[in-house]
Amino acid sequence: MNGKAVDPAPAQVSLRLTQAEGNLVIAALAECPFKLVYELIGKLNGQANASGADACQYRLQGAEVKLILNALGQLPYQQVHSLMEALQQQLRAQLLGAVDSPPVDSKAGGRARKEKR
Repeated sequence: MNGKAVDPAPAQVSLRLTQAEGNLVIAALAECPFKLVYELIGKLNGQANASGADACQYRLQGAEVKLILNALGQLPYQQVHSLMEALQQQLRAQLLGAVDSPPVDSKAGGRARKEKR
């Protein structure tokens, strides 16, 4: 081993954005340095084109979400506040769902029941 610490795999999240919200994210990323965002812009475009729907479910790594949030934070508040709130709710729901989910009971083939006290 070379003695360097290995970063754990980044968490993957899923964000649902309408076409207008996706366009706003792309516009925000376009204001960032190209070499930081070009791969992410390509990934977002690819996922949106593949869905072909008015809304798209984007699968992103934690670092990509951070980059999106930082880019949106550079735009005027009035332009992004509703999108930022929606993203915050989606992220909170996913994080709380991962933390609050009860353990899986492999013998019962499903989630373990919580006991009432």
